[in-house]
Amino acid sequence: MNLTEYWSCLVFLLLIACGCAVSQGSQIPNSDEPPIIPVGVDAYRMWDRWAYLRIGQRAYMTSTFDRTGGNRTADAGHFLYQLADDFNVTMDVMGPGVLEFARYNHWHGSPWHYVVDGNDYVVQESSTADPTKPVENSVFLPERQFPHPLTWTWSVTKGADLMWVPIPFEKSFTMAYGRTCYGTGYYIFHKFMPGMTNLSRPIKSWTMNNIPPDDVLDLIRKSGSDIAPKGDSITALAGTVNLSGRQKKDIVVIRKAPSTIRVLKLSIPRQYADVLARARLRIYWDANPIPSVDAPVSLLFGAGTLYNREDREYLVKAFPVSIQFTASTVDFAMYFPMPFLKSARLELEESLGM
Repeated sequence: MNLTEYWSCLVFLLLIACGCAVSQGSQIPNSDEPPIIPVGVDAYRMWDRWAYLRIGQRAYMTSTFDRTGGNRTADAGHFLYQLADDFNVTMDVMGPGVLEFARYNHWHGSPWHYVVDGNDYVVQESSTADPTKPVENSVFLPERQFPHPLTWTWSVTKGADLMWVPIPFEKSFTMAYGRTCYGTGYYIFHKFMPGMTNLSRPIKSWTMNNIPPDDVLDLIRKSGSDIAPKGDSITALAGTVNLSGRQKKDIVVIRKAPSTIRVLKLSIPRQYADVLARARLRIYWDANPIPSVDAPVSLLFGAGTLYNREDREYLVKAFPVSIQFTASTVDFAMYFPMPFLKSARLELEESLGM
């Protein structure tokens, strides 16, 4: 069957829930003050504000990349400096700020030192005791401070230890590895201008007394379920679209504005899912002729391909996006809030590169 025949058979469903971006002027009144910036765990609780411009906050990423530019041995252990055989620094930041994410190749480098405003806290993985014999179902330690699902280990991901527990610091943060064997990693952190008054909470130095709250853990556990808001201000749009050949077609045009798209769902029969995955989805805001979103569907929803080697129910099961396989369909869902002032237009086109 060629591509034209695929497209002639393609039918998919679209569901867009639209809520007013400014609740017709009541939710976000005009103000000379910048909007509130969610800090730490509030970034999860206030996920509806992800799209807001953050005045006074900046995101950074750093890693163990080869700073000479040669990428020697695949970034296997490029440290900023060493203070001892078991203290090899990969990150050294002056505050105030918040460490938001860390990735460690397998469990390598553990135990890790998190030095928050001069206080050294040891974080490790349960495979650390004997790194030549990694344990199944490993966890971050101490587990109460670094619980699942804000942490995931290599035994689940099959590749890396991942950490999303916010670590705020008032003056400085240093991360050091206890071991140097293949010590790859990268880290994302936020920094803030001093004296900011529009933070959702003051930045207070992290200690071992900081336990992630249950409501945040419960929210992340809902990944893969429908977390879209409900209420009278929400409008649901649903429909089907047929494409054939190399067509491009508008899925929907929304002119009820100002509004915010709160969920975008696509569903397609399994036998045609790969064709949809390679199609490009474009989103145009406020009659702009240039799309603000232009990406293959599978990549936009968190997967480079729909190859499901283990026949899992969920190929992607993240807090904001998911790709779910049922007996007859492949279902895509995206919960990134996407506000617009005047209009939104969503367009689908078969990828010309296929």
